[in-house]
Amino acid sequence: MNNPKQVLALAGTFSEPILIVEDKVENQVLLQGICKKLNVQCDVASNGKEALALLETKSYAVFIVDLMMPIMDGRTFVKELKKINSSAVIIIQTALDTPDTIIELMKKGVYDYIIKPIDPELFQEVLLKALEYKYLKDQEHQQSLNAGEKIKAQIDWLNYKENRRLTSRDTAESKSVYNVKTSLAQGAGFGTLITLIDIMKASSAELEDGKVSVDRDVLDMMITNNDYCRAQIDGLNFATRIMERDFEFENFNISTFISEIPKMTKRVIPFLKEKNLKITFPEQTDDAKLRYNKKAISLVVEEMLVNAYKYSKKNTIINIFARYREGYFWFSVKNSIDGDSYGGVPPEYEKLVLEPFFRIHPPDETVSKVERIGFGLGLAVADYVAKKHGGIYIIRDVKDMLKKDPEPCVLAELLLPVFG
Repeated sequence: MNNPKQVLALAGTFSEPILIVEDKVENQVLLQGICKKLNVQCDVASNGKEALALLETKSYAVFIVDLMMPIMDGRTFVKELKKINSSAVIIIQTALDTPDTIIELMKKGVYDYIIKPIDPELFQEVLLKALEYKYLKDQEHQQSLNAGEKIKAQIDWLNYKENRRLTSRDTAESKSVYNVKTSLAQGAGFGTLITLIDIMKASSAELEDGKVSVDRDVLDMMITNNDYCRAQIDGLNFATRIMERDFEFENFNISTFISEIPKMTKRVIPFLKEKNLKITFPEQTDDAKLRYNKKAISLVVEEMLVNAYKYSKKNTIINIFARYREGYFWFSVKNSIDGDSYGGVPPEYEKLVLEPFFRIHPPDETVSKVERIGFGLGLAVADYVAKKHGGIYIIRDVKDMLKKDPEPCVLAELLLPVFG
């Protein structure tokens, strides 16, 4: 939306007004005139204290804040405002144009600044850019909310269908223990549990003391499958809680993120020995600021390693890379797959695998001990968390050209925006 006419038309569409926090009347009049020219509603507060009082009853699209004011100055107001609305779009007016002042303002999360005395044309340009930025952030936020609602609705629907199946399914004919073992190995779940109950009913014998004898193999399989089903339900509940959560964000350096990767992946690493897998961790090369929710991002990193573990070829290496490029921090996990591409992500499925409940391959019950989220929801949750952070989640097939014979691999990547 770089066309000035488009941005100017956009300015008049905001339902939220602009708040001018300025103590000098002549500057208030000038700024109100610019807002009127742009067809944008505005309110005026003479200091930070008045502005905070207005915030109790109304929300604002953009804040124009003077740095030097009586009662409560601009610095204090910005600090209090960020506690209320961490994503507030703020333009600072200041007569102090020293580098230290500008750096201080940027660290406070200010969108832009303008030096006094105010140049109306320059200020109008800055304000239009701020409104465009606000519009794009609102659109992104709305898309994230829609994605979250979509996933939550599908989780609720799956729960409903399973409950219906458990309560209304007709009794199936008994099957042999051998067939149940085969079914359990290929796709454990609620259907298998029902079949096991049917077998137990058909094969149990009533004893003289009122007790009932049950075949030991059937009982063992029931216990194993019950644990699997319980883990799947816990995973659904866990995913639902993530969808409903309002994330709180903190500032970290890239170096901090990289140093904590072993901690983020500690639940999965002990299981790598079952397939004789090795793992490489990245080294720090660049540093910059990231803003993320530590718990949510740790879950994404863990899910990326779980997915790599599930489909890795035995006796191979899972590589983790990290780099800073094009305004994003790129966190990547690469794993080798068999030549028949089992576990791979063909181009036509690259976007579909991020959809809730979409699976290219049957579920893998062997990872039930380490996988938090089943039913194909892990990648969907990772994609949702990435979007909530203003980032991107990608998973696709690649060729490892560094090998003598190019090897098929899967590359999962999390991109987080960098702030400086």
